[in-house]
Amino acid sequence: MEVGTKHRPVEPVVLSIETGWFLSGCISADRGISRIPINSESFIIGRRPGLSLSLPSARVSGRHAEILVIGDNLLIRDLGSTNGTFVNRRRVTRPTPIGEGDHIELADVEFRLEYAARPRQHGLLVDPLLRKTAKAMDSFEPDWILSQFQDLLQQEAVTPHYQPIVSLEDRSIIGYEALARSSISGLTNPAAMFQTAQLVNREVELSILCRRQGVAAAVKNLPEGVGVFLNTHPREDLQRDVYESVVKLRERFPHVPLTIEIHEGAIDNPSRMYDIKQRFAELDVAIAYDDFGAGQSRLLELVEAPPDFLKFDACLVRHSDCASTQQSRMLKVLVEMAHDFEALTIAEGVETEAEAEACRELGFGYAQGYYFGRPGPLPKKAAPLSTQFTLE
Repeated sequence: MEVGTKHRPVEPVVLSIETGWFLSGCISADRGISRIPINSESFIIGRRPGLSLSLPSARVSGRHAEILVIGDNLLIRDLGSTNGTFVNRRRVTRPTPIGEGDHIELADVEFRLEYAARPRQHGLLVDPLLRKTAKAMDSFEPDWILSQFQDLLQQEAVTPHYQPIVSLEDRSIIGYEALARSSISGLTNPAAMFQTAQLVNREVELSILCRRQGVAAAVKNLPEGVGVFLNTHPREDLQRDVYESVVKLRERFPHVPLTIEIHEGAIDNPSRMYDIKQRFAELDVAIAYDDFGAGQSRLLELVEAPPDFLKFDACLVRHSDCASTQQSRMLKVLVEMAHDFEALTIAEGVETEAEAEACRELGFGYAQGYYFGRPGPLPKKAAPLSTQFTLE
């Protein structure tokens, strides 16, 4: 068995069990043994403040190592540290599965990986057959998920789901955002897919596959004039990866309206973004800036390289029906500013009729959210563009 592929011990299965992984060790010479919970899917350790675990040792690099939690599996990878990451005295050179009892060294700081299970309530033991099932599930190799990911890429097993984008004026559907799903066990949602892709540096390949499948799966049932909104990944280069892949999509699907969504955080050069937008326009492909307002809103890019669509993040839209006068005024100014740059505005995360009406009054032209439809397969006989979207 490969180093680090041991598993947590099987505990008696009890109803409502609270579980957790911990690092147990001495963080500094003036402190005793500490027990640190691994409480995030991406647990980054290093000397730099603000990380999941900050270590005071001068031999530890700023960003030294990362523990990744994927389902019930844990892997550790070195982040280019100077003095190395070791599991059971062997240096980590690639993502390495770790389990209960493993000895982890980060330069001169050592930990033991522990797993704890504590019943939250006293109760009946689960049926013996379920205990047997639990033991069988516990025997999976931690690197099983990597094999599953390879199957996903080879089989192109991305099954897109689609969420409607509707006009707030007449509730007609003007487009669908393609969202990645899969039936591959352990990789059914985009978070699990891209976390696993990150382990093997294949995020770009996965993102291109998601876009390709997003259009291919929709084209048979897509009403005339209704477009597909396609996502990008921050690791993708807009010219080399995104543009080149969209050229191939346009050659294959010349008549499908396409919109490429780019996260506002990835837009750091207005002049370059303007050039890229012009090149997409030559392909008859629109650009949307996604999640506007979620982080540092880049107003300069709106002025110098305005998008075709501006998607306002749900954090700005949520509870817009009961927002203060000042908040409503601020949001209305942003919407009007986007319109001044001839960008079409989309409110994301609309969950009630009251929010939809508030967004319409604020000047939003379009909206997306659970109120108008959860992500799912594209209807086989989707309504034509002129047909109103019927709400439940």
